[in-house]
Order: sequence, then C-alpha cells, then structure tokens
Amino acid sequence: MSAAIASMRTLIENDRIRLALLALSLVLVALGPFYLSAYWERVLIFVFFNIALASSWNVIGGIAGYPSFGHGVFFGMGAYTCAILIVRGGVPFPLAILGGGAVAGAFALLFIPLFRQRGFYFALSTLAAQFAIETVVRTWSFTRGLQSFDQGWNLPDLGSLDFFYWLTLGLLVACIGSIILMLRTRVGLALRAIHKDEVVAASVGIPCTRYKAIAFVFSAVWPGVMGAAYAPFLVFISSDNVFNISITLNMILIAIFGGIGTIIGPIIGGLLLSIIDRLSWAYLLQYHTLIYGLMIIAVISFRPAGIASWFKK
Repeated sequence: MSAAIASMRTLIENDRIRLALLALSLVLVALGPFYLSAYWERVLIFVFFNIALASSWNVIGGIAGYPSFGHGVFFGMGAYTCAILIVRGGVPFPLAILGGGAVAGAFALLFIPLFRQRGFYFALSTLAAQFAIETVVRTWSFTRGLQSFDQGWNLPDLGSLDFFYWLTLGLLVACIGSIILMLRTRVGLALRAIHKDEVVAASVGIPCTRYKAIAFVFSAVWPGVMGAAYAPFLVFISSDNVFNISITLNMILIAIFGGIGTIIGPIIGGLLLSIIDRLSWAYLLQYHTLIYGLMIIAVISFRPAGIASWFKK
C-alpha cells in the first residue's frame, strides 16, 4: 500500500512539474511581441497555423485512423467564408471567424457517406472532393470577388502584427485544449478503439459511423476557424493560396514527423518543420526542398512513431 501511495505522489508531482513548465512556456510565447523582431513574430504566426491544422487533421487521420487527403478544403472554405462575410456583408471579424468554422463543419457532414470506404479509397475520395470544391470556387462568380474580373478577395486591414500573433496563439490554445477534452470523453475512447480494430469495436456495440462523423466534423471546424483568421492576416486570398494541396500535405507531414496519433506530436512537428522550412528558405534556398525532404524521410525510416516517441521513451 505504501508503495502505491508513493507511486501516486510521484505521478502527481510529475503532473505538477509538467503543468508548471507548460504554463511558463505559454507565458514566454505570449510575451513574444515584446522581445521578437517582426520577422520572427511572423514566422511564429505561421507556426501557430501549422500546429493547429496538423492537430486538427490528427484527430481523424491519426487518432481515428482515417487519413484525409483533402482536409485543406476546410481551411480554404473558412478563409473564403470570412472574406465573403466581411467584404460582402460587413460582418464583424469575430463573427466571421465563427462563420468560417460553422461553414466548414456543416460542409464536412457531406463527407459522411465516404466513411463506407476505408484506407486508400477514403483518402482518394477526400482528395477528389478538394479538387472539385477548388474548381467550383475558382469558376463561380460569387466566390471570385465583387467584380467579374476578380480572381480573389482583398480584405481590409483588421489589425496589427501583434494582434494576429495573439489571435492565432489564442486559437491554437483553444484548438489543442478542445482536442484534449474531447479525447477524455467517450468519443475519444471510441475513436482509439476504432483505430485499433473497427470490426471488434462495432461488435461490442460502438456506433462507429457516428463517432467517425463526430471526429471528422470536429477536425474540419478548426481548419475552418484557422482559415478565417488567415484570410485577413494575408489581406488577399485566392483559390491558389488557400486551396493549395500543399496545405493538406503539410498537415499530414507535420503530424507524422512529430508523432501521429499523439497530442504533443503535431506541436513538435509544427515547431521544428516550420522553423527549419523558414531557415532553409532564408539561407539555403537552392537546397530547401532537399533538406525538407531528407528530414522527413529520415524520421519516417528510423523513427516511424515520430519525434515524440523519443520523449515517450
């Protein structure tokens, strides 16, 4: 009994240490605008976007085990929804952000029939859906801009660099916090069971389709929210920069690089890959793609569970 009590005390102390380190890290990051240059402040904003997107994709692709190759469509829909609401409707920015998440989540409901497919077929179906939506957005006059010759949307200046730094950091914290809370519920347990063996999960009474749909909609809402915050930060958006397939690929690569199926994995992957990507662009432009690719290949080959597996070990 004494050994069990001592073990519990050790676990509690370790949790307290982790919480203290987490709180200290959040404070240091939140104070970034006071000691960072504008360049690194902008870099960290992109890091926040990448971590939030990879964490969202990780819910359906890593935890539930249904990799989506078209998840970038929700980011693009959030950005376009925000732009249309602000420019056409004069909607306040906070409501436009909520609108971006709501539209992305509602659109994700249309993907539910795809859950009859698995693995490679599900991934290809989501990729085809992204290409289809991108084509509609590119050609439909309502989504191209106010003028018939427009190819995108110009948004007004809605805040300073510091404002978007704190906004994206706050959205990132809310995103990760909501994922942690969800995984502690029955939904999170069901998703892990489905990932382990969906046939066995269904045989013990878990409504797999319902929980997969919940996970997919949840993982679509946050890219929609982040896309809505990204649009005014970028000032001008078009189908080329918010529906680009590279957005989806970055979500997948960051999650795999950091540790797919874990909470800390996308955070580590997003931080390391984003900074390495920016540094290689700045100082080794001709070797940028080579360095980026070799790092991902090395991690997948020698540490398939991702960088987070080092910490777990």
